[in-house]
Amino acid sequence: MSSDDRLAKRAPPPSLPPSHRQASAGEETQTRTREVTEAHFLHERSGLQAVLKAPVKQPTRLAWIPGREELLVTTREGELMTVDPVLGTRTLADQIGEAAVLRVADDRQRVLIMTREGTYQVRNPRGELLLKGNHSFLGGMDGYFADPYLLIFGDEAGGRFLELRQDDVVKVRIPLPSRVIAALDPQGKGLLCRSTDAGLQVVAFGREKLPKDEPTAHVLRASGKFVLGFTPTGVAVWGQEGGQPRSMRLPELTAGDVSKDGTLLGLGTRSGSVALARIDQVEKRVHPDLVRAFSTAVTCVAFASRGRWLATGAEGLRIWSWES
Repeated sequence: MSSDDRLAKRAPPPSLPPSHRQASAGEETQTRTREVTEAHFLHERSGLQAVLKAPVKQPTRLAWIPGREELLVTTREGELMTVDPVLGTRTLADQIGEAAVLRVADDRQRVLIMTREGTYQVRNPRGELLLKGNHSFLGGMDGYFADPYLLIFGDEAGGRFLELRQDDVVKVRIPLPSRVIAALDPQGKGLLCRSTDAGLQVVAFGREKLPKDEPTAHVLRASGKFVLGFTPTGVAVWGQEGGQPRSMRLPELTAGDVSKDGTLLGLGTRSGSVALARIDQVEKRVHPDLVRAFSTAVTCVAFASRGRWLATGAEGLRIWSWES
C-alpha cells in the first residue's frame, strides 16, 4: 500500500511522531484548551482544534501539495521544508531567499518560489532545482503555473506588470492597472480582477479589457475559486464571477485562505490570532471567535485540499483541524 493510500484511509491521528510537539500536550493544555474549544463561528459546536506545533521557525509562505496531506513551508531563513502531520518535518533546500510566493502546480511535480530578493525558482516536491531566474518585482507579487507558461506579476518602481515566461524567456510583458491581480479559473485560464465601488470586475486575460474604473482600497488575493479583499477594517469574499462581496468586519487581518470546497474561511491577525468562519455566514454584523495562537502577526494561512487541515504561520507553525 502506498503512503497516499495509507493517509487517505485514516482520520486525523490521535498521536503524532516525536519530531512534532503536540499543541495540546503538557503546559499548553492549561493555557489553550479554553481558547481552542471556543474557536467557533456564531457559537457553533464545531471549531478549530489544535493538532500539532511543528518544529518550523518563522514561516513566510505555506502551500499544501494538491491531493496530499503534505505541507510545503518556506521560512525567513531561506529554507524550504515539508511537514507531514504523521511522518514529520524535513528540510528540502536552504539558502533560497525569503519567499513572497509559494505555489504548487496541480500536477504535484513543480513548486514555484518567488523571493523578495528578486529571484524565482521552480523545484520539484523533493526540493531539487529545475529552473532559476530573476524578476524585478518589489512587492505585491504572485505567480501561477499557467501551462505552458509561468505567469508572474507584481509592483516595480515604474508600475505594476505581468509577465508570461517559458524556460526563463519572457514571452509576454504587459502593464497592469493599480491593485489589479491575476488569477486562474478552474480550467487554468488567466483572469484579471479588480475591486471597485460597483463590485469585483473580472475579465479573461488577453481577450477582454478591464473598465477604467477607480479601484477600492482592498488588497486582493486569489484563493482557489475565490478572491479575498483585505482592508484595515475587515475582509471581503468574492467568487470569480465577480459582483458584490460577502463582507466581515474584523480589524488587523494579515492573512486568509478559503477551503478547497469553498465552505470555510481561515483568517490570521496582526495580534497572532486565527479564526475559522463559514463562507455562507460571512456578514458585516458578525465576527468569528479568535484563537490566540501566536505572539507575533500571522504571516500565512492555508487549507489542505485533502482532509481537515488548516496551517497557520507566524513565529512558528501550527496545524489545526475542526469538527464536521
